[in-house]
Amino acid sequence: MDVDESYGGFGRDVKQGREESAMDRLPTELLNEIFSWSMPVIPSFRAIDGPLLLTAVCGRWRECALSQSDLWDTIYLPSPLDGISAGVVQLCKLWLERSRNRPLSIDFHLSSDYQPWKISNKHIQDVDKIVKLLVPHAYRISKLLRISPRFLLGDLLLENMTVLDDLFLCDTADEWNGRVHVSHGSLKVPDTLRCLSLRQTFFDLKAFSSFNRLAHLDLWQLQGEGSMSIGSCLQVLRRMPWLESCTMDVAQGDCAIDLMGTEIVMQNLSFLFISWDWLVDVGPILDAVSTPVLRRLGLRGPPPSAQEWPHLSRFIRRCKPQLTQLSLKEIGFTDIHLLDCLKHLPTLTNLSISHCSVDTAFIRTLRLDGNLPLRSNVLPYLEFLSLEACDNFDVGDLAVMLNSRGKGVPSYAQKLRGIRLSLCRRIMEARRVELENSGVENVIIKVAKPTSRATPYTL
Repeated sequence: MDVDESYGGFGRDVKQGREESAMDRLPTELLNEIFSWSMPVIPSFRAIDGPLLLTAVCGRWRECALSQSDLWDTIYLPSPLDGISAGVVQLCKLWLERSRNRPLSIDFHLSSDYQPWKISNKHIQDVDKIVKLLVPHAYRISKLLRISPRFLLGDLLLENMTVLDDLFLCDTADEWNGRVHVSHGSLKVPDTLRCLSLRQTFFDLKAFSSFNRLAHLDLWQLQGEGSMSIGSCLQVLRRMPWLESCTMDVAQGDCAIDLMGTEIVMQNLSFLFISWDWLVDVGPILDAVSTPVLRRLGLRGPPPSAQEWPHLSRFIRRCKPQLTQLSLKEIGFTDIHLLDCLKHLPTLTNLSISHCSVDTAFIRTLRLDGNLPLRSNVLPYLEFLSLEACDNFDVGDLAVMLNSRGKGVPSYAQKLRGIRLSLCRRIMEARRVELENSGVENVIIKVAKPTSRATPYTL
């Protein structure tokens, strides 16, 4: 039976018995473009989504959909929670056939952005079946995402993926599956690779042969021998100063003094995100790198001391980046040193602060004063502000600040376009209307649920 006919009647021609419609007269090229735009954001194998649905409407649509190979070049596997059925394996075969010689994008879905999956032995075996299907198509794979390195040490080899552009490796070690040991230089990647992500692996970049064109690097929660200390991070940045974006999760470890000597100039780096463990001081990274074109900066981690802000302040004064986005999470508290940093970031349009103690003085400083020249205000061009799980500020002062950037904004300045207030303990439902009437275009408020007190025992 044809796979398309196994979905209970979707394969019947619904066009029988009706007159020709305007859609029937559309040129094939235009119909193909419509089909491309109709694809779901998350690729799907379901019969009620494209591309399978397009093959079940009428004979012409089926013919067009089957001839349009770009509709079939993306395979997005179900998560370990949903499992891989025999039908999914057959659909993968169908996608590989219908995509012809198109570059392939394959997402194995073995990693979650939230909690690590519990991956069963059966799921590993089912994934292995699909890996075997991919072996003769290795030369077509351009994106290989969320796959365990265990599947790249047999017949499916990175060195055979001659058009590989994006690689995302994640380890699946748990009570069923042991960690994957990869020796130095054993993963041979092609020169076409531009994006590399390692998530929870037990190895680092030393497992790869070389990187000639890598532009985007994401190293997150590496484990064991793969964990990245300050010294390891500096070595990576010194080795690849041409990177355009970089995400690093810094673990505890020694920082070699000899790595701190020469400044690391990263002329192309526009995005930098640094996360760190408890009691790790990432100041040496900020002191060592120079990023003249940096546009987006993210910092996440508990401060080992109050010295993080001076490191950031020196970094901003030295590099003079034209930052547009700054994200701070779990970094402790806002104080005069952070305000000093923001005063040197007049180009900032997006500020996000999460799980921090934000005091009232900080909120007051963000007021836009119409009596001052625009550039004399802190963050004069701010468009979006997000405060998540932040406390210690007065809601009344927040309302005044929003009014100064909303309905009270000077004619020569731009209004704050949006603010997101999520789970801030002092923002209760009773203050919603006051904040929503500030004149800010988009106000999103998620009120924290009040903690219920335990009912005392009664006799």
